[in-house]
Amino acid sequence: MASAKTGLWLLLIGAILILVDGMLVLSTGSFYGWHYGSVSVVGWTEIILSLLMFLLAAYYKKSPGAVGWTNVILAFITMPFDGGFWTIGAWLVVIGGAIIATSK
Repeated sequence: MASAKTGLWLLLIGAILILVDGMLVLSTGSFYGWHYGSVSVVGWTEIILSLLMFLLAAYYKKSPGAVGWTNVILAFITMPFDGGFWTIGAWLVVIGGAIIATSK
């Protein structure tokens, strides 16, 4: 079984990808595929949720279950706003959050 630190790194890498995707959507004014909302809704939603993931990750030692599962839920919320390659960031957060939540 993987350690909570491994899950944390997966979560952080995934959150960085989501953050980069949000910034790219806002800077280019376009996104790939079908999404919920306009360019600004997609970009700002991804940025805000990824920043929340970073803030929650700081508390992974105090309450790993709550931090892990909350990040999994936030990742599932970002999935309709991600497109193509960038969905891998949300999946990394899901995997990392589950590892954190289930680690001992």
